[in-house]
Amino acid sequence: MQIHVARNNAQLGVFTAEEIIAGLQSGRFVAADLAWREGLSAWLPLGDWTEFRGVGVPPPSPSVGAYAGPRAEDALPMPSWERGASLANFVATIKEVALDPVRTFANLRDGGYARPISFTYWSLLPAWLCGSLLYGALFGFMATVGAAGLPGGPKDPFSSWIVGVGPLMAALAISAALAVFFVFVPLFNFLGAACTHVLLLPWGPSGGFAQTYRANAYAYGAFMPFVFVPCLNYVAMPWQLVAAIIAHSQVHRLVWWKVVLSLIVIPCLCVCGLYALMFAAIFSKFAR
Repeated sequence: MQIHVARNNAQLGVFTAEEIIAGLQSGRFVAADLAWREGLSAWLPLGDWTEFRGVGVPPPSPSVGAYAGPRAEDALPMPSWERGASLANFVATIKEVALDPVRTFANLRDGGYARPISFTYWSLLPAWLCGSLLYGALFGFMATVGAAGLPGGPKDPFSSWIVGVGPLMAALAISAALAVFFVFVPLFNFLGAACTHVLLLPWGPSGGFAQTYRANAYAYGAFMPFVFVPCLNYVAMPWQLVAAIIAHSQVHRLVWWKVVLSLIVIPCLCVCGLYALMFAAIFSKFAR
């Protein structure tokens, strides 16, 4: 059982029950220290945990117990998805990343990949449903127009295929294609996180690759349900990049402009450089 311990609104780390018992006996921990494990709805003083009363730790005074208010909430692992997989935590995570990214990623604990990967798939489900409806309707309309022989009918092999399979099959085909693509999104996220981490290395990030992946997964995943929502996606996508900059700034303890250089400026310069080389090659070919 992994237990989070906090004191004075700062997390001390994650410990096993045996480590906490030894810490209580040695004086490393005190009864007033707040602790939380998965499944609890709030932080509790160690003195209130029945499993630790046997080591002779007295329960905290009522005034200490009253401390489990806003400051205890600030010490909770964030985003909410880190506390358990549920619809309520999923919606709360989207709100936290979008509306309070600084506090959210400042409290992002060290961890593995299971939580962010599961959050990615949850966020892809509404994206898949919206994308299937939007593009399914578009492909179905194209098939209907082509079958009716109206202006704008099939002009190329792709349009001819849409007309041939019919509106329903065209809609199902795009839905299946999106589903196959989304299955591999976590793999693409690993590659994207690797590039991000390499670009951040010159600044000496405080976290490892796992933290880079976790920050990316939550920062980008929180906005994934809106990528196929017309008009709303034009707001969500730029804010997604802002959330990613804040996420890595908080997780890796970096100044924001260093993250901007790594996530925006350097990739843009690389892309522009590739385009410049392509145009230079084409120009030199025709200039001969």
